[in-house]
Amino acid sequence: MKKLLLLLLISGCLALPPLPQMPAKQLNSWQINGRIAIKTKNDSWTAKFNWQQQIATYKLRFSNPMGQGAILLDGSDSGVIMRTADNKVFNAKDPDTLMADVLKLYIPVTNLNFWIRGIPTPNSSPQWYSLDKIGRLQTLRQDAWEISYGRYTNIENINLPKKIFLDNDEFQVKIIVDKWRI
Repeated sequence: MKKLLLLLLISGCLALPPLPQMPAKQLNSWQINGRIAIKTKNDSWTAKFNWQQQIATYKLRFSNPMGQGAILLDGSDSGVIMRTADNKVFNAKDPDTLMADVLKLYIPVTNLNFWIRGIPTPNSSPQWYSLDKIGRLQTLRQDAWEISYGRYTNIENINLPKKIFLDNDEFQVKIIVDKWRI
């Protein structure tokens, strides 16, 4: 019992080693095209997406594989607007709330701004992570999500994810980035 208690005390004091310098942290303007699949216990959802990020402003467009049923998120630090294919408009303080309220999808769009670039979000410390042999994130646990990186591509000497898996108690998300533009 004393050994177990000592082991728990020691393991609680161990901190994660610092992350290496990741050039993607400095990347604040980019555009990606890709595909997303979301699976729950009762449902699944797939879409193509286009994400344009310009520092703090973004446009994130989802459309079904046939190009119909589009949803556009247009946002900044001051709020986000969602426009649907049937001309409905919704507003919220952040995209996570909007996705949850309107679409019933609890997808961390705010954190995805970082995770999609292969870096942890600075808003909270990771619970754990692992790096591959060249220092890129391979797995990450942060904010109740487990993120796995399946593949990277090198764009202008910056390693950026091509395949990302997110998992929590309710959702499994697969993101395939078809094209990065810096």
